[in-house]
Amino acid sequence: MIVMQVVPRDGKVDVYRLLRSKVLHEAATWYWGNKAKTRLRHVNSEGYIDVRGADGVLVAHIHPSSPRDVFYLSEKFLGRLAAWFEEHLAAVNVQFVPEAEKRRKRKKRR
Repeated sequence: MIVMQVVPRDGKVDVYRLLRSKVLHEAATWYWGNKAKTRLRHVNSEGYIDVRGADGVLVAHIHPSSPRDVFYLSEKFLGRLAAWFEEHLAAVNVQFVPEAEKRRKRKKRR
């Protein structure tokens, strides 16, 4: 999984609020996948991006539906951030986090 941290240039700017507003009012290919506006989806992908705000910093967890979507979603998301908010951003940090192992269901004993 890829985790992106988007750091604002000015401490007074909340990148998460900027993104929420932009996707809600102006985006053509991005939309919110839930009511809380924390799950960002792209029209050409089955995966999603879990988006949270932390003291003005935007934290995005890329959740692909297929291996192809890891870089597709990352590329599209980073491109939109640069196009929409270049003057507000200081840095975009990308971290490659290993997937947590999914727990196996226990078989019931009879």
